Amino acid sequence: MSKILTISVAAYNVEAYIKENIESIIAAKVKDDIEIFVVDDGGKDGTYEIAEGYKNLYPGIVHAVHKENGGYGSVQNYSIAHATGKYFKILDGDDWMDTEGLTKLVEYLKASDVDAVVTNYYKGPDKNSLNLFDLSSKCEAYVPFDPNKLQIAIGMWALTFKTEVLRKSGMMLPEHTLYTDRIYSTIPFTYAKKMVVLDFPVYCYRTGRDGQSVSRASRIKHIDEYLSVTEIICQHYAEDKRAHKEYVLLKASAAYKVSIRALLLLPSTEENIRKLKDYESKVKSIAFDVYRKSSSLKTRMGWVITFLRITGYKGYWMLGKIPKKKIDY
Repeated sequence: MSKILTISVAAYNVEAYIKENIESIIAAKVKDDIEIFVVDDGGKDGTYEIAEGYKNLYPGIVHAVHKENGGYGSVQNYSIAHATGKYFKILDGDDWMDTEGLTKLVEYLKASDVDAVVTNYYKGPDKNSLNLFDLSSKCEAYVPFDPNKLQIAIGMWALTFKTEVLRKSGMMLPEHTLYTDRIYSTIPFTYAKKMVVLDFPVYCYRTGRDGQSVSRASRIKHIDEYLSVTEIICQHYAEDKRAHKEYVLLKASAAYKVSIRALLLLPSTEENIRKLKDYESKVKSIAFDVYRKSSSLKTRMGWVITFLRITGYKGYWMLGKIPKKKIDY
């Protein structure tokens, strides 16, 4: 039986969090309109067994999946391929839903035919320490919703896509690669025509957990994955001629600035300055608009990139004297 909403939970070694994750969904009054794919991506802890327990308690709602490790992108590829929900939303295994907001979202989706929905979200280490990210107030000037007029890049936490749009986009996220949520939150926009922003939070994004992909240590360890994801987004901007071109440029530029910031976290060596210069050259050749927009002086990172370029990258050595923990441009 088809559902209104499919929720894809990437659950790799998250047994300490997965109960809170699943229960935040099944507590919703609209749980029968939802299917949850809890995808244990080759984990080594008890995540899958916990998911199996919920599958037995809530058949037809919770689906426990165990597969060989393929990375975050492979989880979403699997869930999109198997989803029966009219709409699709991602939830990381250590995060959770605002149950009331989820109920409101599903009730809205029942009577909706839009291609994408943007909602507010919470961010913090636990339920008692959450900050609201109020995207609806930032987007209200652009209703009817026009992404090309936005000045903010919207992440996956705020997004719900029509499943048909995801499939139509032909998006296949790269496997064994972190940060693919950036691709997920960019490419489908190109195929979405009707969008809406709703003024309540749904997603709760946990911060401060050891081992998170956004940590400084992880960004350094997985720097090449960071760069490849940004390159895919830039390539999409350069090659796709559909709508929302200005918004995709904004997203690509934001991803590029984050990638340069990550490169500056590396030790200051001849090899790493070469890596930085080569990457600048590659993106310049792929998508000159992205290369140019990233140096806008409206942001601190734009100033940093401009400084690097006008000094012929000799400024790299000056920036290298700044303690790496202070790099927060």
